Amino acid sequence: MENLGMRLKRLRTEKDMSAQQVANLAAIPVTTYREWENGRQILGEPYEKLAQALNVTLFELLTGRKPNLADLFDKLAEVEKNLADLRFHLGSSLS
Repeated sequence: MENLGMRLKRLRTEKDMSAQQVANLAAIPVTTYREWENGRQILGEPYEKLAQALNVTLFELLTGRKPNLADLFDKLAEVEKNLADLRFHLGSSLS
């Protein structure tokens, strides 16, 4: 089973990037990034920066699987509905 450190290294090498490049994009020291690839626990919340640096979703970074597009469209529809509801309520409260 692939752990997060192994996944970081795989995603980085698939994108033909050096550890230094990923660290620079994630705004972290390269020594810290290398420790994460070697299995050291990630403290804090750098996951979003790592996902952006590797150009993958958080889902793929954390699970190793690409997101299912049908699921993404369902979530997008839910977000759009919630946004429409918020706009409606905001408009009602301003009247």
